[in-house]
Order: sequence, then structure tokens, then C-alpha cells
Amino acid sequence: MERRVQKQLVIGLVFVLILGGIGYGIYSGLVTEVSCTDGLMNGKEEGVDCGTLACGKTCAPVIMPLNIISSQLFRVGSNDYDFVAQISNPNTSYGASRIEYSLDFLNYRGTTYILPGQTKWLVLTALKGSTEARDVKLVINNAQWEKLDMPNNAVNFTLTRKDYRPTQAGTELEAVLYNDSNFDFDKIDVAVILFDNTGNVVGVSKTDIRTFVSKTERGFKVTWPFALSGNAVRQDVEALTNLFENSNFIKSYGSQEKFQKFY
Repeated sequence: MERRVQKQLVIGLVFVLILGGIGYGIYSGLVTEVSCTDGLMNGKEEGVDCGTLACGKTCAPVIMPLNIISSQLFRVGSNDYDFVAQISNPNTSYGASRIEYSLDFLNYRGTTYILPGQTKWLVLTALKGSTEARDVKLVINNAQWEKLDMPNNAVNFTLTRKDYRPTQAGTELEAVLYNDSNFDFDKIDVAVILFDNTGNVVGVSKTDIRTFVSKTERGFKVTWPFALSGNAVRQDVEALTNLFENSNFIKSYGSQEKFQKFY
């Protein structure tokens, strides 16, 4: 009787092993094995080979490239040029604290910044060139992206006064800005764009305002000591600041999420 029981147990164990093997084979065929190095999005991955639960690392956000809306080169002297470009950031939660760009004119290289969802002017003045240039191409080389949740009207620079007038050598614009925000800023970048009656840009200039205290006014003046390419019937003033360099603002609205993207 004891041998019979042992035989039954052996047969039962073999049967269980066979069923287990068949079940595992069916399960393996139906369930995709999770791999964080296969270049595919599978299992509990939140993206391709990423995800906190599946792979122990967060997925990099999808960042749209910056758009260069327009660019223009002005000859303002025998070997002097001004340049202007309008750039937009389609990303509403991410800005670039540092953008490295280049111009194919004299191999010029520079840096700028852009906030989430922002459209801004990039103005360069007094570029030196020994040869005549009719056009120039702006190239974005890389950007240091950072997340910034910016509430509406958190930073607002209001133009309270503006006076554009001729001078003996050319023209000048004198204006006053009001810092209608709760933050003090070390540096404000001011761009001035002149348009003719058809909406074409006929002149540009730039300056900066240092130590702009909250709820105060600051004045500035820019000049064009030469004849413009057209009659400036409209003068736009753009005042911006790099919020990523303002520690008080970042403490309130910034994050630790940063990454670099090359183009």
C-alpha cells in the first residue's frame, strides 16, 4: 500500500510539473517581458525604456524645438551691421535658461534665454564685417531646458512713457518702464524695434536696466546716429529678464528638472 501511494505521488508530481510547464509557456507567450534596454515601450514603462516603476528612472519630457519666425540684417555703416530675429518657444512648461546660437556671418556666436511659451526679439548691434553681407542665417546650437510654472502676470514691465524724436545725427527714443511685479530684478534686457507703415522692421537697438526694484520706475534711452532705411512710424519696446537667474522667483515657481538638448 505504501509503494502504491508513493507511485501515485510521483505520478501526481509529474502531472503538476507538466501542467506548470504548459501554463508558463502560455503565459510567456501572452505577456511581453519588460526590458528597459530594448528600445520599445512595454510593460509598465511610461515611455521608451523609462518610467519610475518599470525602470527606476523618469522619462525625459517631449520638448519642441524653438521656432525662428523671422530674421533680418541691417547695414548701418561701411562695415557695421545690426541684426534682429524673432524667436518663439512652443513649450508652455519649459524654458531655456541658456541658448547657444551662431550666425554664419563672421562665425558670430552668442547666448540668450527664453521663458515658457514666450515669443521674443533677439537684437544684435554693431556687428563688424569686412565684406558686404546681404543675409545671415541664425542657428540654434543647444539649449539648457528647465521647468518653470509661471503664473499669468507674475512678471510685468509696463511702458508708462515713450518719446521718439529726431536728433542732429539721426533719431532717439527715450522711455520709462514700471516694474509692476512683486520681485526685484538685477538686470532687465530692453529691445527696441522700429517699424515702417507697412510693418517692416527698419531699425533696432537694445540696452539694459540694472537693479529694477519692485513697484518702481526706471528710464532708458537708445539712439540711432545714422539714417534709417525707412520712416519709423511705430516703435515697439520689449522688456524681458532671465527668470532662471532670479533665486527668489525660482524658489517660488521653479523646479529641479533640468536637461540640455543639442540641435
